[in-house]
Amino acid sequence: MAQDADAYRVDSDTMARLQSIAAEEVTESVTIYKALADERRLRILRLLVETELCVCDLVEIFDLEYSKLSYHLKQLREAGLVATDREGNYVTYELTPTGLIAAEGLAAFESETA
Repeated sequence: MAQDADAYRVDSDTMARLQSIAAEEVTESVTIYKALADERRLRILRLLVETELCVCDLVEIFDLEYSKLSYHLKQLREAGLVATDREGNYVTYELTPTGLIAAEGLAAFESETA
C-alpha cells in the first residue's frame, strides 16, 4: 500500500514522523476516555476536585445504590483517575494527578463551550 514518495504532500521526514506517531500505543488514553464517557463519572470527577469523598457521601449525593456507584468508581480507578484511601471503616476517593489533569481539562473545555 506504500506509494511513491513524490505522491505525498509532506516531505519524507515529516511522513516518517507522522507514521511513527500513528503507530504509538493509545490503549491507556482509550481507557481514560471510556471512563470519562459517562455523565455520572464526570460528575464524580467534578466533586472530587473540591474534596476527597467517602463512598457513603457519594451514595447520598447521587441517591444511587452502592453497587451502581461502586461500578462507576471502579471504572475511574482502573483508568487511573481516582485513588482510594482507607480511614478506619471508611473508604475515601480522591483524584490522582492524572484525574486532576482530566478534570481541569474538562472544566476548561466546558467554559469554552458555555
